[in-house]
Amino acid sequence: MTETTIRPEPGPHVLDGSNIARTEVVRPAMCGPLSLFAARVGDWTWDAVTALCGTDVLTATDGSGEPAYLSFCYYRIRCGAGVAPASLTFGDRLDVTSGLFGLGSESVLTLHRIGTTGQHEPPAGSSGPEPVDVEEFRGPPPPRTLHVENFNRWITRSRSGSNEGLVRAAPPGFRHRRLPAAPDWLSPRWATRRARTEHTLLEPSEADEHIPSGAPVSTSYEVDITRDLNGVGLVYFASYFAMVDRAVHHAWRAAGGDDAAFRDRGLLDHRLCYLGNAEAGARLELRVIPLRHRQRPTERLHDVTISDSRSGRLLAVAAVRQLIEESR
Repeated sequence: MTETTIRPEPGPHVLDGSNIARTEVVRPAMCGPLSLFAARVGDWTWDAVTALCGTDVLTATDGSGEPAYLSFCYYRIRCGAGVAPASLTFGDRLDVTSGLFGLGSESVLTLHRIGTTGQHEPPAGSSGPEPVDVEEFRGPPPPRTLHVENFNRWITRSRSGSNEGLVRAAPPGFRHRRLPAAPDWLSPRWATRRARTEHTLLEPSEADEHIPSGAPVSTSYEVDITRDLNGVGLVYFASYFAMVDRAVHHAWRAAGGDDAAFRDRGLLDHRLCYLGNAEAGARLELRVIPLRHRQRPTERLHDVTISDSRSGRLLAVAAVRQLIEESR
């Protein structure tokens, strides 16, 4: 019998004062459902902040000694040609470079460049991967490359045991001043403001380019205490990805789509803005507006809102842009 040696992957290593790099092997816990991939990349964000900002994100506390959490406020995934989270499978190898950018004393922006091994070879004579340049994120990612943006803010509970009324609270040792400043065009604050005030993440030009492809579809969801809460009792940020996918699938079926076509769709851009948290057992309402591009009918867009059914409080807004199967 031939034995197979498991080769350990090198851990993340610091490139400079605002970048870390790593090589990852795709395992079952980070592929399949989009929520699993989003969860794993979220861990890489916490790793980067811990390594570069002088604060152990896992054990951070505010000035009064209460737990402080580096919460996710905005999450974006963009896919270059030939790759998407759903196309990743067991054993795929990824090159990941994560760059941090400052957004004030309570927030941080992390940009992840994720490519299949060999997609971003360092220049000849270089000692390692190139740091992330914000200009890379102006346009679509290169082929076989994923671009992920994470905007995180430090928060704490205002009432013990409650997931409502979360307030800002940065750890005293959070070192942010040496991080390069995020340019205004990249700041996710524009998106979060639009989500909060207009209940959409669509920019005006996007709204003009798309027309309805069906009637809005609403579905309900109960926050599941056995699945949706993280280790500190908050609704896990990656659970919102599962909720959005569930709602989009519901709208897909309502429009006559089948499961095979849904599974084989191609993801172009997934944006998710977090505006609040919820208690276990809370009943949520998810509303989906299905749209299609005026000039590219195989490009579909789903505009999604998640609200607390009892209070009407808006919890999250998402925009999911996809290609249906025949366009691939």
